[in-house]
Amino acid sequence: MQIEPLFGPDMEWRQLRYLIAVIDAQSITRACDVLHVVPSAVSHQLKLLEQELQSTLLVRGALGVQPTATGRLLYGQAQAILRQVADARACVQVEESQVAGSVSVAIAGSIAQVLAVPLLAACRERWPAVILSIHEGLSGHLVEGVHSGRFDMGVLYASEATAKLETRPVVREPFFFGCARALAPEADGKPMSLQDLARHPLLLPSLPNATRGALDRAFAALDTGYQVAGEVNSTATQIGAVRAGLGASVLPWISLRMLRPRRSTVIRPLDVEHLYRDVLTATKPQAVRSRASAMVLAQLEHLLRDIYAPLASHR
Repeated sequence: MQIEPLFGPDMEWRQLRYLIAVIDAQSITRACDVLHVVPSAVSHQLKLLEQELQSTLLVRGALGVQPTATGRLLYGQAQAILRQVADARACVQVEESQVAGSVSVAIAGSIAQVLAVPLLAACRERWPAVILSIHEGLSGHLVEGVHSGRFDMGVLYASEATAKLETRPVVREPFFFGCARALAPEADGKPMSLQDLARHPLLLPSLPNATRGALDRAFAALDTGYQVAGEVNSTATQIGAVRAGLGASVLPWISLRMLRPRRSTVIRPLDVEHLYRDVLTATKPQAVRSRASAMVLAQLEHLLRDIYAPLASHR
């Protein structure tokens, strides 16, 4: 049986660019404003692409133009392909000794607050010809992007989903209880049990999430659960709400530096052996890595070692 390739000989790079732009804009008209192309040309090329693949890629609905399941699959693959094309062009446009190209890095939210700016600064200083693209989000949402090749690498938390990636462990990071000092002024620094934690309404990210997963595992052996006062999926907003006294939270070690000024907050270690998350770097298995991508990954891991060095020295 002959297997037909996904990308036929008649497919063009511009068709992939048009598809990405329309899905991002959720509108052919808005995509044309970005592409500087007339709508009829975009529609024609997308129709040719659908004919080439013998599949519908886009549908119009109440929310605008949306991708079909096949369209979503091609969207991720197209981003990876066009980035590789850009890397190839960059390589022939600069001297062989110069690191150049585009590198896409996915960083889980709380770590991104500390890592993203130093990584951007280091890459700008060392490799000015490298275009770094940083994507921040929930770890679970970023895994598929790394696996599909949309992101060259990621800083994620270990889960069942990351088992399909090529990973390198960074650190086992504990969680802490944090709240405004007005909510618990006498207990700063005192270890907290799960029974004590269960009495506090918590501001937490929504599932699926590494913090929630760790809490679920820890509370599984108890007769009681923890209280969710609200779900906040932005680290900066979560920390701001805690500082404002709107509730307590369970925070990873890396987020504690954001609880400033320290005199207005209470931080307590959680006296629970298995309440932690495993931080790791991840790449697509057997992916062909550009020189720029390899250099950025090495820099990324160097910065992570520096960031987590105080935690490692106390273990």
